[in-house]
Amino acid sequence: MAFCKLFSVLVLIHNTGDLLGAEVRSGIIGGQDAPKGRWPWMVHLNITSDGVNRWRCGGTILNDQWVLTAAHCFDKNLNPNYRRSMVWAGSNVLQKGFHQYMGIRTVVMHSQYGKQGNSYVNDIALVQLTKSLKLSDDVKVVKLPSNSDIFSPSSECWIIGWGNTDNDVPLKAPETLQERKINIVDCNPGLSSDLLCAGGNKGDACEGDYGGPLVCLKAGAYMQVGIMSYGSPEDCGAPGRLGVYTQVSKYEHFINGYIRHGSEASDDV
Repeated sequence: MAFCKLFSVLVLIHNTGDLLGAEVRSGIIGGQDAPKGRWPWMVHLNITSDGVNRWRCGGTILNDQWVLTAAHCFDKNLNPNYRRSMVWAGSNVLQKGFHQYMGIRTVVMHSQYGKQGNSYVNDIALVQLTKSLKLSDDVKVVKLPSNSDIFSPSSECWIIGWGNTDNDVPLKAPETLQERKINIVDCNPGLSSDLLCAGGNKGDACEGDYGGPLVCLKAGAYMQVGIMSYGSPEDCGAPGRLGVYTQVSKYEHFINGYIRHGSEASDDV
């Protein structure tokens, strides 16, 4: 799967590399085809600045009008053009099957989002669609954890995306959604408490699949625990290289404020 040169692929085509990273490596290495309907809240973001230069990110469905993703997918330095960008819902195989293609009305980035070296802070954004999704068996709302939910290395967790299957190796046609079981691990000392780390062995998420989810099983249901933010600027999937995720539960007020009350949202973490 591809978490090594862009998740959900973040396949950056031209000059977006400096921002989406020298870490422009995404993918889910060692992934397998996901059964249709297993991850019905997963969406594909096809983003462009001018209709020619395009890059991809992953996202998840919060309700029929809002999608959760990483803020750096829409960083102002990339000059994203919302009117020409699209959200694909109900997709399992990108080149086949039925999709709901949705326009983007606006993107709400955390007010304290920023880039620090090869990493990001408050890397979370909400994408408002131009029209409502039609919820179905293939298009559902993701479950989110609360601050009281605890996840650990013993939790059953997965990463999901349409990214590369190895360094510079694109996912082969017809681009079937990939999944990979992964372990939550302790982050390096010094990382903020609003981040989670996962991986460390061959088959982990790497510097891609930006905006895509880290999901874990809790009480018989999968919850989105993290948003793929960044990884090591070095080798993808190499032992000891961790993927870093925005911890969703730390942004409960930010998320609920916008999807329930619009501009009344709070950025409090």
